[in-house]
Amino acid sequence: MFTRRGDKGETDSGDRSRISKDSPQVEFQGHLDMLISFIGDALVVSKWDDIKDDLQKIQVHLFTLGEDLIASGSKRTLPADAVRWLEDRTNLYRKEYGKIRLFVIPGGSRESTSLHVARTVCRSAEVSLVALSHGKNLRPELLQYMNRLSSLLFFHSLVSNKRLGIEERIWSIGRES
Repeated sequence: MFTRRGDKGETDSGDRSRISKDSPQVEFQGHLDMLISFIGDALVVSKWDDIKDDLQKIQVHLFTLGEDLIASGSKRTLPADAVRWLEDRTNLYRKEYGKIRLFVIPGGSRESTSLHVARTVCRSAEVSLVALSHGKNLRPELLQYMNRLSSLLFFHSLVSNKRLGIEERIWSIGRES
């Protein structure tokens, strides 16, 4: 489908006004779209129902977060317990994984690597949301959600390799690996 309305570098915003496609809002929406897609990739390669269930819920949360942002909280909003849910899930996987050694070099399995890619896209989306927050009053839960989400995706990736019996490669500061 095409409307030709964006041919001059503008698009519709949430309040039906026209904004430039290089605006911080549109940039964040692009990062959010990439994140939802990369989470979809991780979802289809994951072997575990608990992680798949988490990823499906996260995709819905992210669509809602986007609407929350665009409509300034006047329509659907990110659920009040969404940040706490991320924290609880992260703690669960952290307990399963055990002691953490930083810095993990992404790899080991397709499952883990896809989650690392989603995590890095999440960090980029978070950075663009922070930039957007400088010119727009955001509900604090939106920034908190993006920050916590990258932690959960990190633990999803670690647990994926652990469940497959794959040991993480660790990069050591000041030493050759």
